[in-house]
Amino acid sequence: MTSLDAREALFTSALEQADRVANTAEAVRLQVMLAGFDAMLIEEQAETGGTLRPDDAAVRAFCLHQANVLRVSRHAVERRIDDGRTVREKLPATWAVFVDGLASEEAVRAAARQTVGLKPDALPEFDAKAADLVQTVKATVVEKRLGLLRDRLDPDGAIERHEQAATRRWVSARPDSDGMAVLEVHSTAIDIAAMYDGIRQAAIDLHGRDGEHRTLGQLMADVAADVILHGLAVPAAEMTEPGYPMERIGSLKAPHRKAVQATVLVVVAADTATGAGNAPAELAGVGAIDAETARQVIGHTKTWTRVAVDPIDDSILGIDSHERYIPAGLKKLLQLRSPSCVGDDCGLPAHRADIEHVVRVEHDGRTRHDNLQILCRKSHQMKDEGYFDVQTLPDGSIRWRDKWGGNRTVRPALTVKTRVPVQLPDEQPF
Repeated sequence: MTSLDAREALFTSALEQADRVANTAEAVRLQVMLAGFDAMLIEEQAETGGTLRPDDAAVRAFCLHQANVLRVSRHAVERRIDDGRTVREKLPATWAVFVDGLASEEAVRAAARQTVGLKPDALPEFDAKAADLVQTVKATVVEKRLGLLRDRLDPDGAIERHEQAATRRWVSARPDSDGMAVLEVHSTAIDIAAMYDGIRQAAIDLHGRDGEHRTLGQLMADVAADVILHGLAVPAAEMTEPGYPMERIGSLKAPHRKAVQATVLVVVAADTATGAGNAPAELAGVGAIDAETARQVIGHTKTWTRVAVDPIDDSILGIDSHERYIPAGLKKLLQLRSPSCVGDDCGLPAHRADIEHVVRVEHDGRTRHDNLQILCRKSHQMKDEGYFDVQTLPDGSIRWRDKWGGNRTVRPALTVKTRVPVQLPDEQPF
């Protein structure tokens, strides 16, 4: 063996050991999460005398508690706990491999997701194969091979599993860097294939036109945006047959859909709006966008509100009293202060969320900015049911303290100053 071979062998061995240490740490973390979750279930069920469901406020509140500790989303914790309980209870051999540090959490959770719908008598064979695969192949390969095994072990259940999976359709949006974001659509394979092919065909047709310089990927994104935004602006068409010739089963999915206008909330500095500056703007629920994009939004908007902001600490000093086809001034101020839900960081924009009293009205809570916050409906419910004690701090921050001892402080995008009222001038910069 040459010195180079020996050095590479040493590096490979060290990497394998480091990977096992990382796997072991992931296993310990998941075991602690599950132990805490089990203790919560025992405590809550003893108090209520009933069995908790996954969508109960107690379950969501505890998952949010763990999410705050781990600095991840509540949904990420919910998925980890669900997958962890599945492996621990249904796949003991795979769980033992995981606890021993021989498999990653990602691979083990991929195995858990493929157990859906399997009958108990099929689990031993499935577990034996899963315990081997999670040690030897990537998580994507684990999921694919175990999916094939599941269909072989229970071919009659494939239809039922698809029907159950089809009920879990969803659309979500998540922010990306540099003023970009991602829209995710989770639906049936046939619908996604048809949508993707239709978008691609339209983009290919545009790509061949004279003077068109956008890439195929850019055109596909633009076609999708046109179809969604402009399609939503008109009611659903009268259709009795599928409108797309790709053997798509059925007609319109939402035939009674009404026309809507998409709404976004953008907070932008006056200098940026007029072109005198290029400070980034804030898009509610997404994040920062560049000045040029913000000015394009302003150029097409029908409603806006002027706000005076302290240039030193970004505190709101005053808000325009003239409403231009918008909600009341207080509601707009709250949306400026917190552009999205402050509960579990779900990202729901403020104009789609609830305005909630920190101290409830029946407890003499006042309807003013320092006793109001922006919450999604689930966060609102968790607070109302007593799983969180919420307090407004002197600096305008809001402290969430959960019943399990966790603390989280939410700092507003803009604070509000009420000591010195500011009179906005009649002259408008834009």
